[in-house]
Formats: sequence, C-alpha cells, structure tokens
Amino acid sequence: MKAARIAALRRGMAKLERAHPGPPAHLSLGVPQMHAHLPGPGLACGVLHEIAATVHGDRPAAFGFLFASTAVALRLRPGFAVLVAQRRCLADFGTPYGHGLVQLGLDAGRLLLVETKSDKDALWALEEALRSPARPAMVVGAIAGGLDLTTSRRLNLAAATHATPLVLLRSSSATSTSAAATRWRIASAPAALDRFGAFAHPRWHVALERCRNGRTGQWLIEWDHVAHRFCLVEGVADRAPAERSGIRLAG
Repeated sequence: MKAARIAALRRGMAKLERAHPGPPAHLSLGVPQMHAHLPGPGLACGVLHEIAATVHGDRPAAFGFLFASTAVALRLRPGFAVLVAQRRCLADFGTPYGHGLVQLGLDAGRLLLVETKSDKDALWALEEALRSPARPAMVVGAIAGGLDLTTSRRLNLAAATHATPLVLLRSSSATSTSAAATRWRIASAPAALDRFGAFAHPRWHVALERCRNGRTGQWLIEWDHVAHRFCLVEGVADRAPAERSGIRLAG
C-alpha cells in the first residue's frame, strides 16, 4: 500500500514538472546549420563558452555578438543578465551604449554591468554571480587576457550550480588551454542595409574553433533584433572569410 502511494506521488510530481517546465537547457541560436555542429540545439547552459575577436579591431563586433546572445537568453529565461568586464576591455572602444543595446533588441533594464580593475577581480565576480541565489538569466564576461585550465574549470562548476548560460570574451591573442565547451572566433562583416541605405541588420563572420562532442565550422550570420534570432546569410565553411568591414555596436 505504501509503495503504491509513493508511485502515485511520483507520477503526480512528473505531471507537475511537465506542466511547468524550467528554463531551457540550451540557448537556441536560430540557425539549424550551426546547431548541426553542436551537441545540442544551441549553446548548452551550465557550461563555459569562450569567444574572441579575430583581430583587435573586431572586438566591438565580438561584443555585439555577446550582447545579441544575451538578448536571446533574456527572451527565453526569467531574471536579469550580468555583464562583468575588466576595465581595459572597455578602454579602446568605449562602454556599452544604452541606445545601441536597445537597437539590438536587448532589454537594458534587465542588464547589470560590473566593471573591475583586474582580470582576477572579474573572474571572482563571475563566479559570485553564477552561484548567486538570484539565478541570473545569463552571465557574460570580458577579460583582457586568457583563461587557464584551473580557472575555467571553476567557472564550469559555478555555471552548473543553477545551469546558467555563461559566455566569456577573452583576448584575441590569448593561447592558453581552457575547459570551455565551445570556443568561437568573431569577425565583423558588412551590415545588411535597408532600401534607404541605412544599417538594417548587423552581421558577423563566425568560426566555431573548438566544440566538445561537436565539430568546427564557419558561417556568415546576421542578427534579427525583432525576432531575437540569428539568421544564416551564406555558408563559408572551408573557405577563407571575405574581406571584412564592420559597424560599431557599442561605444
């Protein structure tokens, strides 16, 4: 009799869980061609993902890709997003601009900015945000240097606490090995224009350089700020990226 009651209780709990699903386990990028290279339908939550600019001049484009990914998270998950940036990361191209973030479709009222003096402080703040009971929708960071294996493992463990999406922008010249699940290289591309010749959609050359349980690839994508999704412009796998020019997304 007791076993039957326990079984009935478990069935009831399972129904409740299905009726009230938690946050998604992946952040959908909206591009099936990219998902085919990943182990799941988007960026896995609860693990570290690294991005880097192809060259230093592509750093604003990398920030733009970072903020677009954050907009995806804020649409799919409750709570706020946290950006932790080492001060030098903002020195050359300026701090995030509210109007530019809104144009990307990001709810600036749900974004908490933290600026630190050193990479060490930034990494500490990232861990604290990931372990916070507030459970942010997403945590993103920017550091001036690279990331070693031990620190990246700590970030993975912290992200797993609440299955929080975590993306870290590191220096384009950093070569250290980390435990990141994916590593992306971002370069600027000419923006899509509307019929008046004004900027319509930002674009990026995106290269997936490393993917645990997946495979590498290259794409030219653009951001739809209304639908909050990336779109494939053309496949560039196995080809050198076209000559690049970019737009400033945050300044």
